[in-house]
Parts: sequence; structure tokens; C-alpha cells
Amino acid sequence: MSGALLAEAIRDRFHLPPGVTYLKSHSVGCQPRAAEALLRDRLLTPWREAGEAWPHWLEAIGAWRAELAGLIGVEAQDLCPATNVTAALSRYISALGQATDRRTILLAPSAFPTIGYLASGLAAVGWKTRYLPRDSDVRDPENWTAALGDDVALVIAMHVSSNSGALTDIAAIASAARAAGARCIADCAQSVGVVPVAPAAWGIDAVLGTSVKWLCGGPGAAWLWVAPHDRTALDPMERGWWSHENPFEMNIHDFRYAPDARRWWGGTPDVAPFVLSAAGIGEIAAVGVDAVRAHNRALQAMLREALEPRTPQWRWPTGEIGGTLCIDTGAGQPRVAEALDRHQLHADFRGSILRLSFHAYSSVADVEKTAAALG
Repeated sequence: MSGALLAEAIRDRFHLPPGVTYLKSHSVGCQPRAAEALLRDRLLTPWREAGEAWPHWLEAIGAWRAELAGLIGVEAQDLCPATNVTAALSRYISALGQATDRRTILLAPSAFPTIGYLASGLAAVGWKTRYLPRDSDVRDPENWTAALGDDVALVIAMHVSSNSGALTDIAAIASAARAAGARCIADCAQSVGVVPVAPAAWGIDAVLGTSVKWLCGGPGAAWLWVAPHDRTALDPMERGWWSHENPFEMNIHDFRYAPDARRWWGGTPDVAPFVLSAAGIGEIAAVGVDAVRAHNRALQAMLREALEPRTPQWRWPTGEIGGTLCIDTGAGQPRVAEALDRHQLHADFRGSILRLSFHAYSSVADVEKTAAALG
């Protein structure tokens, strides 16, 4: 197991909060030390020296697309920047009304709440939301197949569920959706950077992601990947001047969709979040997602071995999980929360479920401190 651990020196490539043990990469990843210089070089310096610096800023966003594409094995032209997952999903769904007569969205009740909020809000324009039964295992494709029907236009699946850590076989769910005549989109916000994400291999229609968590990029740099078979087949109703084939043409009477994923872009983009995101992607790519995953699993196993026998009253996760241990502490939640605070262990809860995450910058000492505090 020790052979799976990363070198301690990797910690030096990130700013870790002083005086605490940081276990919340499922919420916000730690800032790469390279981020500040990259922000200066790709955003601030061109702005200071050129004033109108769009050529430089577009180059920076292009570099971000290329780096993310390399990380997840796709073509850069099929990636569109987005402010957040909600905005990316909204634009994607805005195209489906013209592409299909179906009007049902299928998801699990364990999906991140913003997904449900968005889907249910579409009732005003004729969409319906269908949920898997509450106790269904989202990892079992048969549960998705049973819920599908000829009314389902879109299946939204979490690659890793934020409240349980369950790791879903996205390829199997995408296959079930395709067999039922529906499209499938995967939310990879809780997986990209710590679990391999492979849209091309999954046979899926689209993928959502964000940089704020395991990619250590900060907020404001999310993304939408659309499969090549839908590259020009879907026309989003939500569009703006950056969805245009040539944003700087400036003819209000002549809109032409960009011939790639930029058609999903919308209005004037932010630049800084994608520069910061590029710094995070660069660090994760340098380490390797497989190596991050192996390190994460090794530390998870160490904690379970040390702590699980001493906590028979807790419910530990079963089956395949992602980078976050989601442990139901039950009636012991107040005691656990107090221990976390007293020992400066930064984790969080969803109700009684303790969520803690080990990233590339986490160490064996972090595991030992956590086990000693909570045992």
C-alpha cells in the first residue's frame, strides 16, 4: 500500500491552510503555488500593458481548454467554458426542446441540489422531472433502466455522489439511456481530478465539471463537454455574442453558431477563473489522476483500518466510492463535530454524514491525526 503513496514534496506545490488538517477538497481544493504568477502573466500583465487585452485573454482561455482536454482525453473544440455547473446544464437543456419532443428529465434524489432546482424550474415550459426511488443504488444500471421510458429526453447522472461518495458506472448508464432513445449527461464535479474521467470512452452525450474542487482551480471555472456527434446538431436557445462564429463581427442581424462547443458560451466570459483553473489542472496533470487516485485510496484504507473497528456504531460506505469518505456518524455527530473543531480538522457534514477527503497534498500524518481525534 505504501508504494501507492505520493511523495511528501507534492505538498509544497500547494498553499495549505496553516495550523489545520485540511480534509475538504470535495468543497474547495487548495490553491496551487503557481496560480498567482500565472494570473499575473496571463491576465494582469497583458491588461496593464495592452489595455484592450482580448487577444491575450483568449489565448489564455484556449490554453485552459487544451490543458483540460488533455486531462480528460477529449478534443479541446468540444469543451466550452462556463461560470458554474448550473449555467452549463441550463444551456445544454435549452437546446433539447428543439431536438426532441420528449419532455422528461431523469435523475437521482442524491444528485447535487442545483440539478434538481434547475430541472424542476423547467416545469413552467413543459418539462417534467422524474427521480429514481429514494433507496435505489445509483451504481446499479438496472435501476436507471427501470425508470426510463419513451418520454425521457435526458438522464442526468452523478459520476460521484456528493452525499454518499458512490462512484457510478457512467458508461453503463449512458448505454441504458441510449437504448431508450434518451441523451445522457454526467456531472463530474466530485470526480474530475481524483477519479479518471473519460467522456470519449463512456459513449456519453455530454459532461459537466468544475475546477473549484479536486482540480484546485477556484470558483467560476466550470465547463461543458459535448460529444462530437452533437457538435453541430444541437442549437442552444441560451446564446450570446460569444456563441457566435465570429464574436467580433458585430452584425446584430446575422447570428451564426460557432462550429464547435463555443456555441454554448453565451455572453462576455470571465478570464481570471480559467487562468487559475489552468494552474490547478497543470498540477494535477503533472502528478497524474491515476496517481492521485491511488494515493487517495491508500489513505482512505489507512483511516478505515485504524478507525472502523473502534466505531461500530458508525455506518461506513460500501461498494465503489470516489475521493470522499462519507461516514454516517448517527447520534454521535455532535461529539464528532466537537472533536473536529478541537483538533483543527477541517471536514464537513451533510446531516449526520461526515465527509472527509484526502488529496495529493494529504499525508499519512493527516490520517493518523484524524484517527486519533475521532477514535
